[in-house]
Amino acid sequence: MISIFVTNSHLTYRSMYDDNYDFSSIRKIWHSDLLKPNIAEIETLIQANPLLHETLLLQGTALAIVDISTFQYLGIWGDLENLLGWSKDDYFDGGIAFYLSTFLPADQQGFVLISKYITDYVGTISQSELQQMRMLYDYKLTHKDGHQVRIIQENITLKADAEGRIIYSLALVSDISHLNKEGTQHFCFLNGAEKRLYVIDNETNQCTQLDMLSKREVQIAQLLSQNLTSEQIAEQLFISVHTVNTHRQKMIRKMGMTDTTDLLNFLKVYRLI
Repeated sequence: MISIFVTNSHLTYRSMYDDNYDFSSIRKIWHSDLLKPNIAEIETLIQANPLLHETLLLQGTALAIVDISTFQYLGIWGDLENLLGWSKDDYFDGGIAFYLSTFLPADQQGFVLISKYITDYVGTISQSELQQMRMLYDYKLTHKDGHQVRIIQENITLKADAEGRIIYSLALVSDISHLNKEGTQHFCFLNGAEKRLYVIDNETNQCTQLDMLSKREVQIAQLLSQNLTSEQIAEQLFISVHTVNTHRQKMIRKMGMTDTTDLLNFLKVYRLI
């Protein structure tokens, strides 16, 4: 049986990079002080399956439940230390404030922007839509030994209050350092048929909404991910090879990638194909 740990620690952490790092702005964006959680109910929100921890270890991923009112971790499972470079005790003691202190400075600023977009978007959808919505975003952080990794985080809302403010969030993280992207962060809302994708320029901290792929482009990307050639795709979709290659180049430009390999890796990571 996997235990769920609860901590009441209120330690303050500074960023290892930026003396001006201010976690209070994150709490304000997420309306933490307005939330009224019930810690006892957390066990009813997720069942601690004995295979969960083993599965996460095999996949090289980690899973956590976050109490937004305190920004503390209520439960952590999986390959945490290898993945994020710090122990469970570090995260239980320091909570989200500690976690964000390991981010690169530009990625900390990016996370502030991402948080604003998340809370603004959540305020526009219904409770039922919120329960179905996935939020994905990436960032770079530093391990205790000094080396850096890029992480993708997927958030699902476990519980929200009557005003739509998130109380408990489930977060799944994995390493995407193989993805060839520098100087940017992306974040995405997947809400049924609606998909919204954004990119942040880490030099300027400016955010831009990207055009989503068309249905035809998604078809082509899915077939490319199956290692089909342009000729095979053209035959299957009853279009010309020139049209396939034109769509391929357009997708690369839309997503700001350098080549087809980077494009497909990015689309898979963000669950767009």
